[in-house]
Amino acid sequence: MSRLSIRRLFLLTVAVFGGIYMLKLYGVVKDERLDRLIDNIPRVEVPAWLNKNPIDSFRNSELNSVNYKRQLAIREAMKHAWSGYQQHAFGKDELQPITKSYNDRWGNWSISLVDALDTLSIMGMQDEYTEAKDYVRTIDFTKSPEDFQVPMFEMTIRALGGLLGAYELDNDPMLLQKAQEVGDSLAIAFDTPSGLPTSLIDLNARKAVDSGRLCIVEGGTVQLEFKKLSQLTGDDKYRKLAEKASDLLEAASRKNKGLYPSFIDAETGQYVNDSVISVGAYSDSFYEYQLKQYVLDNKETKFKDQYIVSSMAVKEHLVAREPKSGRLFLGLWSESDSAFTPDMEHLACFYPGLLALGAYVLDRPRDLLVAEELAYTCYISYAMTPTGLGPELFRFSGYEFADPAEDSNSVDPKKQPSAMSGQRENIEKEAGGMVGVDSRYLLRPETLESLFILYRVTGDPKYQEWGWNIFLGIEKYAKVDNGYAALKNVYETEALENLDDVMESFFLAETLKYLYLLFSPTDLISLDEYVLNTEAHPLKIIK
Repeated sequence: MSRLSIRRLFLLTVAVFGGIYMLKLYGVVKDERLDRLIDNIPRVEVPAWLNKNPIDSFRNSELNSVNYKRQLAIREAMKHAWSGYQQHAFGKDELQPITKSYNDRWGNWSISLVDALDTLSIMGMQDEYTEAKDYVRTIDFTKSPEDFQVPMFEMTIRALGGLLGAYELDNDPMLLQKAQEVGDSLAIAFDTPSGLPTSLIDLNARKAVDSGRLCIVEGGTVQLEFKKLSQLTGDDKYRKLAEKASDLLEAASRKNKGLYPSFIDAETGQYVNDSVISVGAYSDSFYEYQLKQYVLDNKETKFKDQYIVSSMAVKEHLVAREPKSGRLFLGLWSESDSAFTPDMEHLACFYPGLLALGAYVLDRPRDLLVAEELAYTCYISYAMTPTGLGPELFRFSGYEFADPAEDSNSVDPKKQPSAMSGQRENIEKEAGGMVGVDSRYLLRPETLESLFILYRVTGDPKYQEWGWNIFLGIEKYAKVDNGYAALKNVYETEALENLDDVMESFFLAETLKYLYLLFSPTDLISLDEYVLNTEAHPLKIIK
């Protein structure tokens, strides 16, 4: 046999065996040794609603072994947080992990437990989920402590959203019955002359508490939950209440059709025009629910139109660029002074994810470019600190307005490896002109929410890397013996002295869930099947 023939035979053999290896790797051809290798990775107990083998999902998806192990690490973080809650606060509203105690500041509705139900289910923590669900049976959502006023908005997104999200995965009628119990209690807030809900409810007296004025999230972030409750129960009263509030907020006069002042007079139904306009505190999820009401039910086209108008106005009036670094950011607009403030709230870091979801659902590719730049700014706000965790509020040294999707000087996040490299000098250069003003880290989820959506929309693994870096910061600086605690200052690395004795329920409901889903196969809570409420509770899209 000639040397040339031997070489060809060798190459053919390599090609055949290489092909067989790849087929085995992706599960097309089964191999016992490969199965044993994967079997050595600790298995996740799969919730019944998923109805699939997670190892098969792992083998036949884009998920590789590194991502799978990261997913398991995040699940262990949830187990650690839940263990602290079980031991020291079970059935109470919030764990205080440093003092091993608890609080009932949300009216003793066991809000951490209810908020975490679907996270436990999604992560396959079946024993913990069953115990928590059994406890839900005992909660009376028609009562609250004496003299306590129930916050309508927070209980809608956390309690009603949490029960509906768990029901969508579980189909246990008890969960829907409890959700309706919550819905009936919260519906009291709509008993007003205008039809706008009040901020607070005196549940024991069964009456709305006159609050004078209402922030727009309180009137505009109940629609997903109330409409889903109507769909599941067949009782249209919940949808009608929420729809009327939406229509009133849209009909009220304002200077710019796409921008909404943060507060509205609950009695007159007119906006308070001296309030700030932003996509941060008091306003954030109002903008979110414009798009998500359409995603939930695509027959609701008026909400699609409202979202398009508002997103264009936000890009024109609230998005600016810091000249030094070229960073794109979301600032604040004062309606009374007609003045722009170059401050960005951590809460506003949900907005890149909203733009990315809008780009995906409505085919708006330019919005995706803006979303990627804004998400990079949010990530840099984390990467620039010694703890790797982001401040509650950060300020920019200057700003200039430009069409963010057309500006030729825009920073392309795909060409910015420095934030992933961990090299401090490069990160400081990227963060030029940006400094933390309110340096607390409250275990917030908004940046991770945007990274999760951007990964699902683009498939770009850099968003997973950024999310993992944030998780490492949480593990190093926020983890304590009995859970996770908020940081008082992200620029300080001293452990106990820098911690605040609080673990908000959204850490369980959102922060850890978004991290887990970031490393999960994309068919787990698919964006084509579910819309997530503003507390990350999955609601099935109405088809």
